[in-house]
Amino acid sequence: MNQLQDIRNYLVVQNGTIVSHKSNDKIKIIDNKIIVDDAGSLQIIYLIDQTGNYKIDLSIKGSLELVETYDFKVDAKFIKNIEILENSNILRYVDNQSNIEVKTNIVENVQIKRDSSVKCAYVELSNNSIDTNINYALIEENANATVRLAALARGEEKKHLTLSLVHEAPYTTGIMDNYGVVKNKANLIIDGIGTIKKGNRQSNSHQTNKIIVFDEGCNAKANPYLYIDEYDVKASHGASVGKIDEEHLYYLQSRGLSKEDAMHLVTYGYFIPVLEFIDNDELKELFNETLREKVGI
Repeated sequence: MNQLQDIRNYLVVQNGTIVSHKSNDKIKIIDNKIIVDDAGSLQIIYLIDQTGNYKIDLSIKGSLELVETYDFKVDAKFIKNIEILENSNILRYVDNQSNIEVKTNIVENVQIKRDSSVKCAYVELSNNSIDTNINYALIEENANATVRLAALARGEEKKHLTLSLVHEAPYTTGIMDNYGVVKNKANLIIDGIGTIKKGNRQSNSHQTNKIIVFDEGCNAKANPYLYIDEYDVKASHGASVGKIDEEHLYYLQSRGLSKEDAMHLVTYGYFIPVLEFIDNDELKELFNETLREKVGI
């Protein structure tokens, strides 16, 4: 992906090493660690074209719109550790644009400190068979995380995505909404995990997990988990897996749409809650174009 017009700062990380950057003095790079201090906006491309295990660390403070894109060319594992410092407000968009059929393992660990808020949209539309573990730790009071995932699996792809929100301090809030679409003979598993540890009173943990399937050969599972070790909290979860509504498709086709266009429209509408976290018109257009291609039009 090229640099987006409205994004001020741009980094390329190739095989775990920062190889290119256009950034101001609000962003520092020390021993391959990215330190961001109220930079406004930042775009990072993670390019992996050599098999191996790679890691990058980020420390973020202040207000930031962060756009991150994976591009895997080979089988690889990528670990990302992110520290959100006190009194920060972060809006993230993370997508996987890999178009080559490889096997990937992504681990993301996010720590959120006092009085900070993170909203993140994860978009998984790649051609990869992928195992992803995303872990948010709310480690100090008034830390908040709201996470939304849109995942599409097609062909014979196998995708397993685990999202975890752990409350390690009182007065914290963790919310996740996961949406999946499965086609052909693909496999998609979404595990949503919410954990409130003992003593972390007045915390809130909520999650929804929804998957729709297009074809008989699909395999889809939505697994919600709650681990609560404190009484003075609010927590909920829900999960559903079901076929696409044929009546909706029939209605759209009766209005002049082809079946493929109708399927794209239904899928796009299904992912709208995730799009609400995208505050960039270029990204929205890219998402729509990629989705149209992947659905099969």
